[in-house]
This record gives sequence, C-alpha cells and structure tokens, in this order.
Amino acid sequence: MKRLLQLLIILSLFIWVACEDEKSNNQDDTLHEFELHSNNRVSSLLMTSSEYSDWVSNDGFSDGSMRIPLINDVYNKFADKYDFIFLVLNEPSIPSSLYYYGMLIGISNDVQGIGKNIYDYSSDYGSAGKLKAVMQLTALEYLKYGPALHELAHQWANFALPTHSVDEPGSNITSYPYGSHWGFTGGSTKGQLGGFIQSSLIENGSNSYTVDEFGPFANGGNGIPYNELELYLMGMIPISSVSNFDMFTDITSLTVNSSTFDFTASTRTTYTPQSLEDLLGERDPSIDNSQKDFKLLVVVITDSPLSDEEWNKVDATAEWFSKKEDDGTSLYNFWEATNGEGSITIEN
Repeated sequence: MKRLLQLLIILSLFIWVACEDEKSNNQDDTLHEFELHSNNRVSSLLMTSSEYSDWVSNDGFSDGSMRIPLINDVYNKFADKYDFIFLVLNEPSIPSSLYYYGMLIGISNDVQGIGKNIYDYSSDYGSAGKLKAVMQLTALEYLKYGPALHELAHQWANFALPTHSVDEPGSNITSYPYGSHWGFTGGSTKGQLGGFIQSSLIENGSNSYTVDEFGPFANGGNGIPYNELELYLMGMIPISSVSNFDMFTDITSLTVNSSTFDFTASTRTTYTPQSLEDLLGERDPSIDNSQKDFKLLVVVITDSPLSDEEWNKVDATAEWFSKKEDDGTSLYNFWEATNGEGSITIEN
C-alpha cells in the first residue's frame, strides 16, 4: 500500500512538472514581450524600435507576411477564444505614413445570405476557426472615437448591394461601383458604412432628388448607431424589421448645399424585405440562431512599455466600448449601436 502511494505521488509530480514545462515552453515560443493590464481588459505587445518603425512606416498590418506571424505570436500567449483581435497603435493620432484610421481584415465567415462567400483562413493565424477578423486602429483612443463600429460592420457588410458613388460634385459626372459601402443608398438612419436617411428623400422629377447631407463612405465614426439594414446583415434583427429603402446608381450630377445634397441618377432601385431576401437568399444562421455576443482581444502595439497614462487611456476606451448600457454621451458603444441586441466582452 505504501509502495502504491509513493508511485501515485511520483506520478502526480511528473504530471505537474510536465504541465508546467508545457506552459513554460508555450511562453518561450512568444517572439514578443506581452504585458497584461491589471483590469483584465487590454494588453500590450512590445516591439523593438526598428520593428515598430517598420510596422508603422510600411503598414505592416496590410502586409500578410508581417501581419500573420504577429497574430500567430498573439496566439502563443492567448487562448483561441476570441471572435476579433484588435491591434491598437500606441500613437496619439494617425501616423502620417498611414492612410486609414482603422482597417478590418476578414479571417473567416460562416454566414450565408449576406452576399459574402464562406471562407476560413483562421488556421493561418493560429486559430481553429474561432477568429472572424483582425483590426488595426491607428491611435490609442480610436476604439472610442471611431472607426471601431464602422470597421466591425465590414465583417457582415456591404457585400450585399452593388452600390455607386462619385468622387466630387459636378453637373456632368459619372458614378462608379462603390464596394463595401452604401454610397447613394437610403436607410432608416445614416449608416455606419455611409448612405443617407431614406425619410429625407424628396423627388424633384426628371430623375432629380434631394436628400439630407450624408457621407457615401461613413457618417461620423462612433457618433451614429447601425441602421436597420446593417443590423439585419449582422444578425441582430429580422429582415421584416428592415424598412423599404432606395439605392441610386448611374449618378450624373451632384450639388452640395449647406445641409442637403441635390443629385440626378438614371437608376433607382427600391428594396423591400422580400426583394432583399430574393436577392440574397435567407440569412443562415437566422435571427433566432445568429451570434450576438462576441469576445474581443485588444492588444496595444508599442515600442516602449506603456505609461500609466497610456494604460488608463486604452483601458478606459475598452471599458466604454464593451459597456452594456447607455453611456450618457453622444457616442455609441457597441451595445448602444445595436439597440441593445448585441454585446462585446473585452478581456485578456
């Protein structure tokens, strides 16, 4: 009996040591130094000065040969339980070398009926199918001030409609396909991906129209919620809750007034819930089974350890963005932007 007890103790010690070695080896595999903030929301990834300079100056996020190894290194540290990974540059504002405030790159999609192909490149990044997309925000507080909501919308939209836009106002212009955004498309409100308020549309006759001012690409960072069409594509509301709206293409003139736009367009397409479903097919998963709660990992990319002030800034934005209540300001966190239908948990 005593001999058996000794063997069990030895076996237990062996298993414990083996587990510790496995954890240690996993940590040794990381190429960067990670630091986890004590509030368990945000983390940092420390690059050398030269690596960080290269990442920012040459837009390493857009380069798969730089981006994919970096995300794999993130998975050397963190478990595969996140739907989205946000990389945040430790910058006060967008660096002059970059042209975007935020960018989302899709990694996998299993949703049908939104105009988007089914694909899964998650294994390239170190995930076993959980990871949906990676995003880079080019300054420390852009999670709060935008374009975080806009970029998240790109996981589901716009792959549905062949929208159009123009480069500048004029009386003899030609519009062009405007992929991934709403362009000259109406909605229940202005959309995160652009578009005008449908209820503001005035028909002037002879293919001439007036609408309240809007952006074909975006409409003000996190200052607006998602519109009905965006919420449907995201799986937050049923298609029956999407009000009829118009999409204009073949735009031949645009006049920008103080608070309205006048334009002419040869083609006007009106979408109803039924015609939208006829075009796209039924959404699968349906509203009853669609994912509405998401896990998000926020990692600050930096070339020096974050100061207390920098930690506090990025942690406050993460706390705000994941808040499941009205924050009392004119900005919209994810819960507010989805009318309380969706939620995001940010944890490290």
